[in-house]
Amino acid sequence: MQHTKLNGFTLLELLIVVAIMGILASIALPAYQNSVLRSARAEAKTELLQVASDQERHFSNFNTYVDDATPLNTPVVAGRDRTTQNAFYAISVAACAGGAITNCFLATATAQNDQTADACTTLTVSNTGARGATGDTTNECWQR
Repeated sequence: MQHTKLNGFTLLELLIVVAIMGILASIALPAYQNSVLRSARAEAKTELLQVASDQERHFSNFNTYVDDATPLNTPVVAGRDRTTQNAFYAISVAACAGGAITNCFLATATAQNDQTADACTTLTVSNTGARGATGDTTNECWQR
């Protein structure tokens, strides 16, 4: 009786490969998700700084800030908000605590949709350039 050798993988070999793939996926997926959250946060920081720049330009021309987060080179309609390009943060502008919108503002980016899973749920910047955040420390949110 002649034995022929069968080609293929044993069950043990397949189980080892599946286990290795599971371990790699459990490491790679959270790192990828964290990277996506950080990139959306960077987009929100850019938008906030643009809003602050628009507000300062408006203040230098009219000696007042406005509660308008839209680009101020368009006709001003008070109370308008805007979102980041991918709609992960809503941007708004209001008078700073204890002040009037005519002499101080606080621009706020609030996480929405999938971005609410981020540690930094709210980012702020004021007319003095002071930065703030909720959910994590301000330094962590603005440096990463």
